[in-house]
Amino acid sequence: MMVDKTAKEAIDKLNIKVDWPIIGRLYDEEYPFEGYDHIRYTARAILENEEGKLGFLHIKGEDLFGPRDHLETVGGGLEEGEYLDDAIAREVKEETGLQCEDVQLLGSIYDAYNLIKRITFSTFFYCKVNTSSFTTMHRTMEEEILISEVVWLDQNQALDRLANIHENKVDRLVQQRDLMALKYYLELCRA
Repeated sequence: MMVDKTAKEAIDKLNIKVDWPIIGRLYDEEYPFEGYDHIRYTARAILENEEGKLGFLHIKGEDLFGPRDHLETVGGGLEEGEYLDDAIAREVKEETGLQCEDVQLLGSIYDAYNLIKRITFSTFFYCKVNTSSFTTMHRTMEEEILISEVVWLDQNQALDRLANIHENKVDRLVQQRDLMALKYYLELCRA
């Protein structure tokens, strides 16, 4: 499927101005474009533990996108009046039970989800955590259903898993975003 010209124009028209890098723009080639009716702002983490392994959520289950079985960065939407750095610390704690010890802004990715008529502006952070500081998680009901586990991988395993082409459309959409962010982080911080 080709990206609809009006889909590209809708994202380009947002023209959001930020003082940090825009890592990329991703267009939904999986579902037909029927316009966008909202934008969601999220904070997402390239999570690293004390052993240098990278943490991802294994999402497994079914929702309105259909079956899901993919890796995804930790993170989620900003709450009303919340700052990005507060949102990422909250999301990491809620979804993994871990505290961020070091947080560094990386950059943002625009991505589109045609099925739900949404553009997402995801801001990625590097977050260092210590897995021995585990506390109680506070996942939403949907997260309890979809998050199967937190998976820790070395950098090559993470790149391979995110680049793995899945048969499920939503898996491909999410993993292309997170692969782009991970490659950016590795080029910027681990070169």
